[in-house]
Amino acid sequence: MDTERLLGELSSSPDLEPFVGLVRPLSEYDRERRSDLIRTLRVYFGCGTNTSLAADRLFLHRNSMLYRLDRIRELTGLDPRDHRVALALQLGLLAMERGDPDAAERP
Repeated sequence: MDTERLLGELSSSPDLEPFVGLVRPLSEYDRERRSDLIRTLRVYFGCGTNTSLAADRLFLHRNSMLYRLDRIRELTGLDPRDHRVALALQLGLLAMERGDPDAAERP
């Protein structure tokens, strides 16, 4: 099974648009304040939701990583530490990548 192909096809599906809406507040916040919450979320998921590892990869103190996750929760109303919410947010990030081809290359 070619997962990259499957994910590529899925990322272009209009069915994912509601999931983009979940992460859009983060994108807008990042754009307005030059913050890094989308990248934080990508790295967090890329590290298997391991907060300490994600903090290391972002060159942050673990408490700063926890603060960012709390900020994500405040802005979206969703807790990325909940596995079901994490899946929905990951689908939103995947769908965002189709509009930004360089996004897939970022951690």
